[in-house]
Amino acid sequence: VDFDQGNLLSLSRFPAPDRREDGAALAYGVSWALFSPRGWQALATVGQIIRENTQPGFTATSGLSGTTSDLLVAAQLKFENRLSLTVRSLMDEAFSLSKAELRGDWRGKRASLGGTYLWLGADPAEGRARALSEVWLTGGYEVTQGWTANANLRYDISDERATRAGVGFVYQNECVTVDLRVNRRYTTSTSIEPSTDFGFTIALNGFSVDAGAEKYSRSCS
Repeated sequence: VDFDQGNLLSLSRFPAPDRREDGAALAYGVSWALFSPRGWQALATVGQIIRENTQPGFTATSGLSGTTSDLLVAAQLKFENRLSLTVRSLMDEAFSLSKAELRGDWRGKRASLGGTYLWLGADPAEGRARALSEVWLTGGYEVTQGWTANANLRYDISDERATRAGVGFVYQNECVTVDLRVNRRYTTSTSIEPSTDFGFTIALNGFSVDAGAEKYSRSCS
């Protein structure tokens, strides 16, 4: 369960339909958006929920526990589908963060790069005995027409070590997409050992499927 601008006005914020929120509740907020004729846009949302009764099932860091939810603050900047920055946080009455996320995405003609910083407060109900602070990085580069190289990294700042990493190659034309990936998991626990996974996928394209803005001169017969 998570509290964000997508479910601020929902009748129930449980992800499964077989569980509902009970009692009277008031959800209020303000959304603001600016669309510039130059191609960039800005969006912001601030909201909160006040309930008649406390709802069981919401964890301490979900932002929804108690009769008054955490204050939701979210904002986004976009620049001509090239660069986007998104931030979202949940703050309690003392303006202490329970969850915070910052994400940036950049896309060029042949390369793309994405990064996320995530901070989650300690919550045993969600399997976190201490606060979690991580950085996720993903990137891709079009080596030549049809061939793209990808890489990803997940780094735990609290433990000062990488938890996951991977590389891959994708070949795509108007008829087929071939995806080859290698991922390494470094984390260990009582039930999980470090492991390396290999993935190989072949997908058939065509039949009015739009794979992107660029079109190839050849066609399937």
